[in-house]
Amino acid sequence: MDPIVVARWRAFCLVTLGAFLGMSVVVYAVGLLPGDGALHREVLEARGTLAHAVARWVNYAGKWHFLAPAMLALLAWSPIARRRWWLWCAIMPLAGGVEQLFKAIVGRPRPRGVHWGFPSGHVTAIATFAVLTLYLTSRERVSPTVRMAFLVISIVLVGSVGYARIILNAHWPSDVLGGVFLGAGCAAAAAWWDAAHPVDDVATHSAATDTVRIGG
Repeated sequence: MDPIVVARWRAFCLVTLGAFLGMSVVVYAVGLLPGDGALHREVLEARGTLAHAVARWVNYAGKWHFLAPAMLALLAWSPIARRRWWLWCAIMPLAGGVEQLFKAIVGRPRPRGVHWGFPSGHVTAIATFAVLTLYLTSRERVSPTVRMAFLVISIVLVGSVGYARIILNAHWPSDVLGGVFLGAGCAAAAAWWDAAHPVDDVATHSAATDTVRIGG
């Protein structure tokens, strides 16, 4: 166990989930945040353009159509991910469950329709996957260039899905930001637990226990 890595992911988890809880309280109390309406209208001005058309496709990155094969690809590529495949596969629906719970608690409508919007489910999902990918990439023996490539791709994916949800008139900007905080925080919680419980330490402990039993 590397105490520095554990502390880093613990801090990231607590900060992002704390920010999400703080936003939830404010949104519950006041509704739209300052700048929500203005930024939403500015993004909607691009409707009917190429950005709007691309957003319809980018939107799928926040759904299982993209996330399920992406998770399978990540597990196929990363031996470290395969060691605890159940953890990474479980945190995705868990984050979605928390997202649905807070939608009901906060109860803020979307820009159109009557369904609750805070936080964005699409953004929560892609943010969870993106942060998981960054954590697992940091554990693999890859070059700094590869790590930077994953970082850039992750930022672009999360940002693009967030933009798509706004231009498709499905969410307010603060819904998107809340989804980023929640998804990142849930993924960081899984990374924190994984870093604090290395597989090698578990194997060593089991081997030592077996030796004591044999010797005793």
